[in-house]
Amino acid sequence: MKRFLPIGFVLLAVAVGAWFFSRVPAKPSITVVAEIVKLEDVPGGNGYRLITVRFADGQERTIETLAPFFFKPGYKAKVGIFERTLFPDVYDIVSDSVD
Repeated sequence: MKRFLPIGFVLLAVAVGAWFFSRVPAKPSITVVAEIVKLEDVPGGNGYRLITVRFADGQERTIETLAPFFFKPGYKAKVGIFERTLFPDVYDIVSDSVD
């Protein structure tokens, strides 16, 4: 029994650490303006859309989100980048279109 106790503590520490580092922050770390390139409805997505945006440096990223219906290719949108420590960053549309 005493042999399994340290292993249990190590597994618990790993699980708590994975949970802590995988959380998405409540507020975006960075907000950037990106151009909308392409829109697609997610089949059976209940209002979700795939929005492909192009950042100022030319990088394109596809975001799955509940976006407003009035977005069209060529419009500008604010994209929030939620930075995480061990896992990939999360990108999401954070506000209405930008004039």
